[in-house]
Amino acid sequence: MLWGWKSTKYSPLVKRYREYRRIAWNLNNEVFPEYLSRSIFDAAGKKLGMLQKNTLVMGNEDEIGLLMDYSIHDCREKGDNAVSRYRADAHLDPQSDKYAVVKAMSESFFTLIEAIEVLPGVGVGVADLWADREYLLIDMGFSKTARKGLVLATRILPFERFVTTSGAALPVDAQTLREIQDSVLPRYKIEQEGKCTLAGGRRKAADLTAAVIRLCLQSGASDRIQYK
Repeated sequence: MLWGWKSTKYSPLVKRYREYRRIAWNLNNEVFPEYLSRSIFDAAGKKLGMLQKNTLVMGNEDEIGLLMDYSIHDCREKGDNAVSRYRADAHLDPQSDKYAVVKAMSESFFTLIEAIEVLPGVGVGVADLWADREYLLIDMGFSKTARKGLVLATRILPFERFVTTSGAALPVDAQTLREIQDSVLPRYKIEQEGKCTLAGGRRKAADLTAAVIRLCLQSGASDRIQYK
């Protein structure tokens, strides 16, 4: 067992999570879109297989969240993504909750996680399948639906004592997981240094993220998206 579950032990973290999630929602929906051009959305759509004849085509509304997340974190102009451009403009107080959220977004990474312990009312203990690490993923809703062994493809936001996801997470079935491990990962050299990092820098990390998302979408995973 990773974490002996006691509601009093985790209640301060859950409270902090709720505030961080509120701030992240506002940034993702009200702030970051101002830093995204049509060309960024088109580039993201092309990477994710959603751009057809210069038109963004998505199988369902849930895929909009995937497109937005990739556009915010993985599409860069002059080396900077929406998060880093906002961070440079905002001059946030280092002691503020918003600073903590933006810092976590700046350090976020896409990976595969496996549920190894469900903590009711708190979240899930997860194993990072690409970095040989275990995290306390706080999300009360996910704690109601998660089951041991469930694998998700998602972006992780690392905070001081726990992690969250950036939003929608794609379920990965056994066949898709094998294909990722056998066909996708060999094209990228993963450096296991405490979190998922790619040799070759941000571009290769973005390419790997896109390849995994495309594969998951082809398997119909967007119809089973897990929201955090």
